[in-house]
Amino acid sequence: MVLESGDAQDRRASKQIPPLRILYALGPGDVVGLYRDLEAGREPAFQMSMPFSGQFLDWCDEAKAEAHVMSWHGRADSIEVGPHWLENRPKLSWYFRGGLKYHFGVVAYGLTVVARAVRGRAMLVIADSGTTHWIVLSLLALARIPVIAVLHNTLWPMGYPPQRTMDRLLLAMDGWFFRHIAAATVCVSPECERQVRLAARTPKGPVTQCRAQFREGFLSRVAPPADLPARPFRVLFMGRIEETKGVFLILQMAERLEQEMPGAFRWRIVGAGSAFETLQRQAKERQLNQTVSIETSLRNREKALETLGWAHAMVVPTTSQFSEGLAMTAAEAVLAGRPVVVSSVVPAWEVLGCAAIKAEADNVDSFVEAFRKLALDPAYYDACRRARTSVQAQFYDRSQGLGNALGRAITTLFRGL
Repeated sequence: MVLESGDAQDRRASKQIPPLRILYALGPGDVVGLYRDLEAGREPAFQMSMPFSGQFLDWCDEAKAEAHVMSWHGRADSIEVGPHWLENRPKLSWYFRGGLKYHFGVVAYGLTVVARAVRGRAMLVIADSGTTHWIVLSLLALARIPVIAVLHNTLWPMGYPPQRTMDRLLLAMDGWFFRHIAAATVCVSPECERQVRLAARTPKGPVTQCRAQFREGFLSRVAPPADLPARPFRVLFMGRIEETKGVFLILQMAERLEQEMPGAFRWRIVGAGSAFETLQRQAKERQLNQTVSIETSLRNREKALETLGWAHAMVVPTTSQFSEGLAMTAAEAVLAGRPVVVSSVVPAWEVLGCAAIKAEADNVDSFVEAFRKLALDPAYYDACRRARTSVQAQFYDRSQGLGNALGRAITTLFRGL
């Protein structure tokens, strides 16, 4: 099969060559809800970036491929979109219980992906990181179904290689998968690519990178920040409110800077997650209610523009316990014209250059120093803001999007078949 367009596709159709059938195992997003809203003419749930599923299905439509897209969103549902079948298929409750039950849940979902691929006679499986342990997908080799891996997360937190026996064993199995099974691998950051190459030593298939894509003209509508020196200096966090995302470190930063420079900083934490109520309680116990605002997720585009426009800078304080792949909120900050202070485990600092300020993971002192300098040194702040002009193009270049990156990998894989 040759993935081409125009006359070549017409010749394939005349020979009744079946279309390429692809199973894509996504992450936890509500892919069915997104397309149900679109088909009904409703405004879908707000997303800053272009959905990865949409980028992939756009490529499938151009290549006349048929896709079965399955996410592990917690609400079971399915929908047909043209020649494509989309389903939310939740993971077993074991996945969320930790310990051995977590691993059982991960393996069980991986076996479901394998079974779905075999039963649906898929010619290719694409899987996002977090779907299952990579080694489980090695079973697809028995059915001669190639696998393309998409890494939205690193294999281990950047700078913190695994130390525990179980983690090192899983990494060794990951390395075997990338060395012997993965027909291609697409990574969201240079660190993801480095780790794949380090784990595999010699990957079987090509390892390439992609970038999250944004709609031109949206984030550029964010109002410019107030000129410095401005008081208070406003810092924004947007994302999942989980301990591993560093939200409790923000309270420590706020407390420290309020003690040193009373009234000089204000903080907003916007998002949803399992730590939301605990975070609110701790902010109250620390008497930070006048300094830190904790709010639910953004509802729509206008609210997003207003929230980003409020900030002088953003923070992405992911802890050393989380394998961050890029951190799209860091890219959003830079595209909105805001410097961003990121943890050293956030690979975005390498991609965003001087527009991102790297602080040591888990180290409140390092973050405090970074924000103190941003707030007190207008020339430094302006230099960080201007740095965005040299790095923003990659997030508007559709050739670097996931859909096109996968398309190139698929075309190479099936060329001549």
